[in-house]
Amino acid sequence: MRRLGLVWSFYKLFAFASLIITLLSLFTVYTWGIATITALFWFKVFTLALFVYYIQVFKRDVFYYYKNLGLSRKSLWVSTLYFDLTVFVMLIILTHSIQ
Repeated sequence: MRRLGLVWSFYKLFAFASLIITLLSLFTVYTWGIATITALFWFKVFTLALFVYYIQVFKRDVFYYYKNLGLSRKSLWVSTLYFDLTVFVMLIILTHSIQ
């Protein structure tokens, strides 16, 4: 449970920006249909790569905090990116089924 809370606090570093990208993608799927899914998926992956780069370069001191608590960079990134992409895919499926 402690690990989940730590991963969540790390995810909050870019959660707002990621949420905005996800909402824009959902609006696009709702408006133009499922034909845009490939472009939107790669757009999401590209923006996540930009978030990773930004945090790795400009917020690298944050990783010392998590390292001292027993979490590696790899485990933080794998957990948060998996969660974010899972939420993205689930919301796309839900949006498409509503449409």
